[in-house]
Amino acid sequence: MPYCPRCGVQVEADRKFCPLCSFPIPDVGESGEEPGKRDNYLLNRYRIKQAENKKRWKEARVFVYMGTTFSLIVLSLIFGIQDYYFSGELSWSRYAIISNLAVVTGIFFLFRFIPFFLFNFLGLGLTAGGFLYALDSFNGKINWFWDFGLVICLNTMVWSLVLRLILHHTRRRGLNIPAYSLFAAALACISLELIRDLYHGVNLHLIWSIPVITVIVPLGGLLFFLHLLISPRIRDKLIRKFHL
Repeated sequence: MPYCPRCGVQVEADRKFCPLCSFPIPDVGESGEEPGKRDNYLLNRYRIKQAENKKRWKEARVFVYMGTTFSLIVLSLIFGIQDYYFSGELSWSRYAIISNLAVVTGIFFLFRFIPFFLFNFLGLGLTAGGFLYALDSFNGKINWFWDFGLVICLNTMVWSLVLRLILHHTRRRGLNIPAYSLFAAALACISLELIRDLYHGVNLHLIWSIPVITVIVPLGGLLFFLHLLISPRIRDKLIRKFHL
């Protein structure tokens, strides 16, 4: 099957125009070249296009990160100067400054400037934990971080890692991706409430997690059912149509 010379999407042999970008597909029969050579040429064009898109994405990612970082630094300086000018100390501005710092650090790891998943994953976890610790320490003592903040952070990291492993070993992707995410969120809610009950030495019971899972679990089941219902043929057509 040939590939579109412009966007690289794979098209049927009898198609005259690309279903994604409407670019004319060259006729292999009129070119005088063997079909295999023509397909290899178009495939190489597609790979070159992919490399160019990847390079542009890296440049755009750096631009977005630098713009966001500069804007948040300026906002933090404005908040700090105003707070110190009117109150003589940094009071409410500390919350804004630490939030902006957490956002900048979190975006750095989300954009994966470090090409290692484990480093980015641990970086996000440490950023979230440090942010919660800083918020709790602003009043002069630690009240809820060790009891709730750290537990929430670790619990979220564990189930995020489990979800990552599941998605990594999933070959046929589609609506099952959001379905797995909803299932992981439901398990995270249940485990969080159970950990809280065990920590406080009370009977194990699910109060707030039951209403949550009764909403997201059926939704996840519906998405997973739709994923299984869609045939591979329809899925391939959708992938070629929307260049997924």
